[in-house]
Amino acid sequence: MARAVSPERKKEYNRRYESKLPPEVKQRRRDAQAACKRKLRERRSAARALSESNTSATAGVLFPAFSWTPSSAQDQTTDNSHSCTNSFSQHSVASSHDPLAGPRGLDLASGMPGAQVPPETKVVTWDDGHITILPTVICDGQNILIEDLHLTKKFAAVPASKPGSRFVTHLKGALTENESLLMEIRSGLAAGKCVIVREAVKPGPLTLTMEYLEKRYGIHGTMPVDMHDMVLRVKNPAQPHVPGVMGDLISGINNPNELRCVLDCPIAVGLPFELAPLDEGQMAWHRTAKDCPSSGLGMHLGVPCASVSQGGVLIPPHRDSEGRNTYFFPVIGVQLRTLLFHKLTHDRRGLFQAEKSLRGPHDLDDYDAETVTLYPGDLLMQPPGQLYAEYNPNPALARGGHFFTYGTMHHTHSSRCLEVTEGNTMQNHEYIDETLRRMAALIPRALDFIVRKGLHYWPLLALCCMVLNPRKLPARRPAFMSGKKKKPVALRSPSYTRAYAVITKILQHLDICPQDLPDILRGRTSGVEVGEVVDLGGCLLEFTRAT
Repeated sequence: MARAVSPERKKEYNRRYESKLPPEVKQRRRDAQAACKRKLRERRSAARALSESNTSATAGVLFPAFSWTPSSAQDQTTDNSHSCTNSFSQHSVASSHDPLAGPRGLDLASGMPGAQVPPETKVVTWDDGHITILPTVICDGQNILIEDLHLTKKFAAVPASKPGSRFVTHLKGALTENESLLMEIRSGLAAGKCVIVREAVKPGPLTLTMEYLEKRYGIHGTMPVDMHDMVLRVKNPAQPHVPGVMGDLISGINNPNELRCVLDCPIAVGLPFELAPLDEGQMAWHRTAKDCPSSGLGMHLGVPCASVSQGGVLIPPHRDSEGRNTYFFPVIGVQLRTLLFHKLTHDRRGLFQAEKSLRGPHDLDDYDAETVTLYPGDLLMQPPGQLYAEYNPNPALARGGHFFTYGTMHHTHSSRCLEVTEGNTMQNHEYIDETLRRMAALIPRALDFIVRKGLHYWPLLALCCMVLNPRKLPARRPAFMSGKKKKPVALRSPSYTRAYAVITKILQHLDICPQDLPDILRGRTSGVEVGEVVDLGGCLLEFTRAT
């Protein structure tokens, strides 16, 4: 097990490091460290004063070196009926859509230059009025993150997403066990729209500490992690990692001489329980345990993750792999997330070429784009294959994960077909195909449940295609040959026989030849169209008998 670095070793490392620096650089570094320690003392003193005076009901969420004051006004602008009021008064947050949010609520850069980031750091104003620092790490008098700086400026000019958007469904209110809310989210994701729920869950505490990470998420200071270093990413984008422990990142969260983050840190806290019914892939694993007993594969549930970042970290445009829906919400800190929507969603070749251009010169001409500002407690859900970029203007903690729904299978299929080159996704997950087969195997026994949600034509055909032709999905080719016998994994799956039989019956009922499925899906005129609701009648009755 990795151990935390002792204070003595840190001092020795600093001494050796400073011995190589010119006197003026050494003095500037020490001044920044002193300013950082002074800010930390002030922040702790303010936190103690708030706790002792019991005035937390009006306290804003504090971030290192700045704070904002919440407003009691509630934004009445919403595009649906889900508008119940959040009662988390202890952690209430002023946001840009609040008409009384003052300049302090929009200024996310105040106090950071010289304390958490180099004094030379510049700022930028985003379309919604927020002021943030720009990515900066100074080396030999130059900002070596100049490309990240220019890309952040480009995203800052992107229009802010507002209620009534064509691409984002805006909801507001604390999560409740509300069927209409689930239906609103399902329909939005199925249409290829992102869904944001303002003030959905309780935000985190005033400050990010190792103690909070340990008590709330079981993330200990000695936990080994791979830290993404923005300087190394400039030099070698394929190898930007620095091995270490979580305590290293937290202790250096305000270090102006480095810029790092930790992504995909596994935790045990997933979807809020009010939204758990959305994860129909997990439901399929539970409800097929009898029909498709597993002898060794084991149940695979989506692993939720946390991310921790220093202020000023930009994650360039990317899509999450394997075609799952994504949920995300900040716990501490604001995130500005730019969502990218290709203008020709049905042109797969055009999509691929546009993504190559997006990863190179960062050309946004082929995309409609909107930026969503996410505050602690806000919840964002994205459909499969959603392209997005993230910018954390301040030190931040966030958590999120992935899930499958029957209604977004057409997006899942399209996204997985685009994963044709190594390294164009941020994540890699196993057992995806087994989950899809179990979702197919479950249809006869969950038909009433699925029909209530709407079993539409194109998502159903996409699921059939992924079950019957998994090896034709380019991103999965390397994983489909198993062991010495070189048998496809699907043929050894405990759910394959039942899933294949169910899919075959469905296609016979729809009078579709299995060999024609890929061509039918490629011939869609719209990448977001779900088609008519499918009536399967009694074609699957033989699969509902007790086994």
